[in-house]
Amino acid sequence: MKRIAYIILLLFVISNCLADVPVKVRKSYKHIVKLIEEKKADELSKLISYPLKRQNPLPDITNAKAFIAYYNILFDDAFRKKLRSYNDSVIFNHNAQYGLVGGIFNGDMWIGDDGKIVSINYSSKQELKLKDQLTKQIQNKMHPSVNSWKENIWVAKSKNLLIRIDETNKGFRYVSWSHGHSISDKPDLILYHGKEEAQGTMGGWTYTFKSGDWTYEFDDVEMCETDDKCGLFLRMYYKDDVKSAIRLTAIK
Repeated sequence: MKRIAYIILLLFVISNCLADVPVKVRKSYKHIVKLIEEKKADELSKLISYPLKRQNPLPDITNAKAFIAYYNILFDDAFRKKLRSYNDSVIFNHNAQYGLVGGIFNGDMWIGDDGKIVSINYSSKQELKLKDQLTKQIQNKMHPSVNSWKENIWVAKSKNLLIRIDETNKGFRYVSWSHGHSISDKPDLILYHGKEEAQGTMGGWTYTFKSGDWTYEFDDVEMCETDDKCGLFLRMYYKDDVKSAIRLTAIK
């Protein structure tokens, strides 16, 4: 959530007013808000760009059936009450996506120019409770040296590595296990005091960790010229020389 707030602040620094929003997007938002207020989960499920990502370790919503089952957790009375303050002026245009940013909204929901919801950044009390329950289950399975954190940022793997990026009381933490080991085993590497850096206004984040002459960069690349350049990457440097570059797959 901290990263979402950072993006919103950055957007308002770049622009002092809400960008022009196409009429079709305004109509789409009014229709979506109406469906949410009327609790029409079935109709709304057809207006989602799946998967709808949720904060780790909550599972992503991957299809209409899962969305309908999760609907009351996703949209509670507090969110519906908040939507009563909706008007066209709260829509912010950023890279052909349109978010509820103005007024009392803080990027709670975004839709694409096709009128489908691409992200929901609001978390109900029930969802936060579920997140805490799942977090505790994972912490109970993990090695005692790394079973405490404030927020999990990423869990990712390659053929030979399992990696976690967590926000802890000591800042961002990098943890990795080699192939054949699980989270209940002692990690091969634990690094604290990582640096988080946004990749401009186009999306994506870089987490940098130091260990002597070694630098570990965990890149979440969201905007790129070709698909093979987007995704998660781990780059390892010895001094200024790249010694390894690995594509990762996000998991939960």
